[in-house]
Amino acid sequence: MSARAPIDDEERIKAMMAILNGHGRSIADVIEEITGHAPSEETVEAVTNRLRMAQDNGENVDIAEVVASLNRMADAWA
Repeated sequence: MSARAPIDDEERIKAMMAILNGHGRSIADVIEEITGHAPSEETVEAVTNRLRMAQDNGENVDIAEVVASLNRMADAWA
């Protein structure tokens, strides 16, 4: 599952319309879908920060890989 910023006004409008029509999901919901359990606030914040950084840099982000990376890091610290 990946994410990126809209590339033009048309995509931005389509995204906003989808959100207004109830098709948006929270980052926590997406993480829960990937992992099968509710994420911690720290995980949601870390993924949110990575998404913002990617948006600022015009990058695509593989959300599942970000979550997996966070889980690997947490396991290494345990």
